Amino acid sequence: MIDRLIIPPLSPINSVRLSLPNITKLDNGIPVFAFDLSDQELVKIEVVFKSGTGHQSAGLIADSTANLMKHGTTSKTALEIANKIDYLGSFLDYSVGKDFTSFSLYSLTKYVQESLAIFADVLLNPTFPEDELVIQQRNELQKFQVNSDKVSVICRRSFGEKLYDSSHSYYSSITDESFNLKAKSLKDYYNSKLPFSESEIFVSGYVKEDVIKALNDNFGQIKATNQSQAKIELATSSLPNSIMLEKEGAIQSAIRIGKLLPFDRASEEYIPFTLLNTVLGGYFSSRLMNNIREDKGYTYGIGSGLIANLASTTFLISTEVNGDATKATIDEIHKEIQLLQNDLIDESELNRVKQYIVGSFLRNSDGPFDICERFKSTHLFGMDYEYYQKYLSEIQAVTAEELQSVAIQHLQIDDMLEVIAGKK
Repeated sequence: MIDRLIIPPLSPINSVRLSLPNITKLDNGIPVFAFDLSDQELVKIEVVFKSGTGHQSAGLIADSTANLMKHGTTSKTALEIANKIDYLGSFLDYSVGKDFTSFSLYSLTKYVQESLAIFADVLLNPTFPEDELVIQQRNELQKFQVNSDKVSVICRRSFGEKLYDSSHSYYSSITDESFNLKAKSLKDYYNSKLPFSESEIFVSGYVKEDVIKALNDNFGQIKATNQSQAKIELATSSLPNSIMLEKEGAIQSAIRIGKLLPFDRASEEYIPFTLLNTVLGGYFSSRLMNNIREDKGYTYGIGSGLIANLASTTFLISTEVNGDATKATIDEIHKEIQLLQNDLIDESELNRVKQYIVGSFLRNSDGPFDICERFKSTHLFGMDYEYYQKYLSEIQAVTAEELQSVAIQHLQIDDMLEVIAGKK
């Protein structure tokens, strides 16, 4: 009998076994990474292209191209595509980042043949109808103009513009004029930046031979083009600055503080910095939350995070606060950073954060879609899948002294970009 009064012993998790994909190739050599890990008859098919906003010639082209592809093909109108996908109980989605563009299909396996035929038609035969583009641009411009009155959006846009040099591929500045795109610009981007023969396919869920065969039937005969994209120059530093964007009548202020870091995900410094970031503002019980939300009551939420791209790694603190507390909040953020530089993190806090990170990792690796996402995020960054074993073991091994050293080296306040929008 189990004695329910005795607490089971806790032991650190230093490793985890993640399922490996079944790797095959279509007849034309396009790789397929398949995770057959579910007994529920649902499948996700994701096609990833190695180009994104960092490869576009003008703002909004990459996102507008991906968005408009499902609004008309050589055989179907936007309405016909939407009605058919809806009738089958399937779902189409897309995502555009700085380095990658992905298109996803979610389908019941019994309808995967029909759904995949529509998905392939959207990816291979888009027509970019001018009338649909006009509607899309009008709607997006209206959203852009409405959001332009929000301090959070003003702050985010300004921070993004100041983070990168204007000559860098990741730099972006969107204005009303950016929404005057023509269909030809989208077609040119599609033809030059989204060559299907340079894509990779990730499949997860209930993945049997019929799914792989259907992929080959729809995509396996596409002719290779060898149109690999130019490598984006690394951005390892940003100019420190303090910017105040005052908005008359604002009740709140939006604050963003951060910088580009001089290392990437494969660097030895990335894992310790991940832990340091979690202590500072990476979870609900972080120091920033305890101080600025729980103790001072200046905000409903504040957090910090890392944004990893192929050519940059960004550290960012973000919050919205009562306008009267703007300066006090910034002072408290500075104080918390300085405490990390001046004082060692005590053992109980450090262990609690390590347990949180490991628990979050396990929670976010539960199920076929999550496991596929784990694999994809290392594969696309050119990293070995064994990275996660290293990640977990090194998280457990990081010391308070190491974290203090990382804070001193990479969290100097004078090196930060600070943007405040709202009330002084």
